[in-house]
Amino acid sequence: MKFTLSALATTATLALTAGAAQAQAVSCGGIGDVGQWIGGNPTTSDISTSEGPLTLTNQPIPLDGNVVSLFTLSADGDVRIEAQPVGNGDSVIELYDESGTLVITDDDSGGGWASRAETQLAAGNYCMLTRGFAGGGLSSDIRVGRLEHETITTGLTGGFFGGGGGSLFVGVDPCTNETAAAPLGSGPLDDLLANGGATAVNTITGTPYYRFTLNSPQTISVRADNPNADPYIYFFDGNGELLAENDDSQVGGSYSLNSRIDFTSPLQPGTYCIGMRALSNPDLPVTVSVVAYSQADALAELYATGEAAPPMDGSYPIVDMGVLPGRSVRDAQISGTMATWFSMEVPEAGALVINAVEVTDSDPLIILYNDLGQEIAYNDDANGTLNSELVARVAAGRYLLAVRQYSDNYQGIIRIATERYVPAPN
Repeated sequence: MKFTLSALATTATLALTAGAAQAQAVSCGGIGDVGQWIGGNPTTSDISTSEGPLTLTNQPIPLDGNVVSLFTLSADGDVRIEAQPVGNGDSVIELYDESGTLVITDDDSGGGWASRAETQLAAGNYCMLTRGFAGGGLSSDIRVGRLEHETITTGLTGGFFGGGGGSLFVGVDPCTNETAAAPLGSGPLDDLLANGGATAVNTITGTPYYRFTLNSPQTISVRADNPNADPYIYFFDGNGELLAENDDSQVGGSYSLNSRIDFTSPLQPGTYCIGMRALSNPDLPVTVSVVAYSQADALAELYATGEAAPPMDGSYPIVDMGVLPGRSVRDAQISGTMATWFSMEVPEAGALVINAVEVTDSDPLIILYNDLGQEIAYNDDANGTLNSELVARVAAGRYLLAVRQYSDNYQGIIRIATERYVPAPN
């Protein structure tokens, strides 16, 4: 094989460049091995000296994958990291130092589904990891800058919650052995889990972290409840490694503003920590609980709240509406978020319209399932009111309808109306 002089020179240059890049790579415990310098190289990726923020535009993030952006600081300083999804998608960001220690993580502090965290960092090299929430794929703009630099996210005051401008929004610092945390329970939780679990009520401002220990393998459910505070929970092991996180637990086809993490496989003995922040008001009391997880109890709770359809074998109370006529109306006393279930027989294919209307003290929420337990339609508020309406194309067969209140603040009567429509004959 023959090479020209220019080809040999080019090959040598590429080899030197690759060697230099490899020598300058940042490991961050292995996370940075697949990373790229956000400014192109270490010198131009120094946030301390950059004239403006450094941005990677429209970065594709595959399912169950991530993008790692490397940057450096030549001096201690405040830094902002952001991920702004392009189109649909829900980003999550994590920041690691050169040793691979998680520094901070965030999901939605950028407003909407965008991520944003602002924190003080010591001089050194860092790896910013951007991924999709729950492993989802997306494309995202990624930015690192100082606090005086222009942002690509709005922050919470300009996002879901209205308003303008921005404040200092951060994710949550990892809970390590050095982190001050309130004890949950007076000792290991093993005995408490057999008797209802452990619960504490405090503001997130006053108590952002809770710590507890397990002496034996346990399956648990971790919860944070107060929708007006909109709590976000993070779950760490004793070394500060993030094991799980949750913002809004799912209810039917929508999400509540409470948070919940279920560990269906046993957690091993050791120390664990719950970290929290509020996406709304951190000065409201939030009920934090760790309870035993069992599949039977979890299914019963899902049936009770309408999140899953119960079997129609007589083992769970269901009001049988029989074969639906062209139109039907009935009233039901519905107490809080405990769902009342109705079964109905649709005699022929067509369209089904269901309305749930307040009679007294109600904010109705309705979910329609088929006989296999698959969700067909969901609605909370319709037509600019607190009443609910859903329209679904249905085949002949049996269906289940869950009717509940939006929150436990409502205990009134809901009027449920059904209307069937069939295709006109040819």
